Amino acid sequence: MKKVLVLMFCAVLVSACTTPGKKTAIGAGAGAAVGAVAGAVITHNTGGKSTEGAIYGALAGAAAGGLIGNYYDKQAKELAKIADVKKIDNGIEVTLKNDILFTTGSAELSASAKQTLTDMNKVLKKYPENIIQIQGHTDSTGSASFNQTLSEKRAKAVYDFVLANGLNTYKLTYIGFGSTQPVASNDTEENKAKNRRVELKITANKKLVEQNRQ
Repeated sequence: MKKVLVLMFCAVLVSACTTPGKKTAIGAGAGAAVGAVAGAVITHNTGGKSTEGAIYGALAGAAAGGLIGNYYDKQAKELAKIADVKKIDNGIEVTLKNDILFTTGSAELSASAKQTLTDMNKVLKKYPENIIQIQGHTDSTGSASFNQTLSEKRAKAVYDFVLANGLNTYKLTYIGFGSTQPVASNDTEENKAKNRRVELKITANKKLVEQNRQ
């Protein structure tokens, strides 16, 4: 019986690690590890053998981890055609540069920005389990209070646009950080441009992903 369980366990892990994208493999491995620990605890408390319990738990954990990893992989691949995308812990990050979205000192979306957000919205609508936080950032030019207000207005402009264009997601919020979270020093115009941005931090309701995408 143990040999059968071990073979099943290995098959699931191999399957999870060959699904699309690095994030999927990481998610599957993490899920398996967590599941194994949970399974061992459960069987210990019920008088069973911890080895078999760990394997049962790992099977469930690997499947769940692979599913959420694949969910992020597919979404990131689609969004990468529209904006800069990178994988972060527990999700993905989408960066929209402010020089594309807004004119200097303004929170009014440009025509090209609206097209970019429309294209992005088409992708995000496919993933209603998302939890999205829209974050506004500025460079260090101007006062801290001005930059804070501007970052909030720009984040809200993106928030309002995607909602008005039918985005249906599990949770959507916005926040402004002013110039407090630069990604480059503010010593050159090129670096300042990098700091003027709107980011979407995308995670997901894992229970809904597991329910809806089996």
